[in-house]
Amino acid sequence: EFSSVISYEISLEFSPELMDEIRGALTREEQIILFQNRRGYAPLLHCQVCEWIPKCQNCAVSLTYHLRQNEVRCHYCGYAQKTPNICLDCGSTKIKTMRFGTQKLEDDLKLLIPNVRIQRMDKDTTRNKSSYEQIIQSFENHEVDILVGTQMLSKGLDFKRVHLVGVFDCDRMLHFPDFRAFERVFQLVTQVSGRAGRRGKQGKVIIQTNNPSQLILKRIIENDYLGFYEGEVLERERHLYPPFARLIKIVVKHENEKSCFEAAKALAKPLKKRLGAARVLGPEAPLINRIRNKFLQEIMIKLEREKVNLKAVKQFIAQEVENFYKDKKFKNVWIVLNVDPV
Repeated sequence: EFSSVISYEISLEFSPELMDEIRGALTREEQIILFQNRRGYAPLLHCQVCEWIPKCQNCAVSLTYHLRQNEVRCHYCGYAQKTPNICLDCGSTKIKTMRFGTQKLEDDLKLLIPNVRIQRMDKDTTRNKSSYEQIIQSFENHEVDILVGTQMLSKGLDFKRVHLVGVFDCDRMLHFPDFRAFERVFQLVTQVSGRAGRRGKQGKVIIQTNNPSQLILKRIIENDYLGFYEGEVLERERHLYPPFARLIKIVVKHENEKSCFEAAKALAKPLKKRLGAARVLGPEAPLINRIRNKFLQEIMIKLEREKVNLKAVKQFIAQEVENFYKDKKFKNVWIVLNVDPV
């Protein structure tokens, strides 16, 4: 039976402080919101003998483990397969979950606090037309004690009995390789924190982190938006990111990795010649370099907001893309242009 093969670690996600607060809130008949911006049971499985990890056959990502469906699934293309009960590389049965998603938080809480009423709100539990409204209604009616969910529970919800919010996996969100990572964390954590203490009584928010001295966490705790803004603006100005620049990202896709890179190089060459190498970065493979059986290369164009005619640059890029496709060897290449709206 697969459930006897997969190895689990229970309760390691919950700090003693958070568990004490949860139990105290339940004793006072208050409600709790727990925020983890990652669905599924565990982001990945791995073999403890050879470190093998189940990967998507279409994308360059590991498959996310979903316990109740007994499957591992790709959240990019939807590919799914039955949960492996042996390692496909070495044959070992020592397969273990790594990290955690909303489903694991829900299941662990049921083991840690028997008889607690828990509801999960994420993409997996709100697929049906009325599921979202039903979950909100049951929580509003106090038919649920703890609501575990992703960012969909961070906005516009007003529950009078919620006086405790727990935020998980903050460090992973902060270290995501994107210039907007800090902005998104500040926004998300501030929004989800606002779900606590909305009706008179002061709420409490617990953010779990391995590095509590991070300046951005201090800004969030103190609700220091101005301090956060001033620091973030200086960094963006120094490295030429919005709002001091406009970004145009060109994504080149092809089923062959080498052909994808060669095509991206060919497209980037005239762009660099006309706009300058300082403005045209790449091509380079993104963090996830293969999605839906197509390899990816990215070209990033940074344009000063004051000195450059954006309309003329767009026309130039469009013309170069048209010239690019005149070469028959690039006829199977896909090109996607994204202009940053900021």
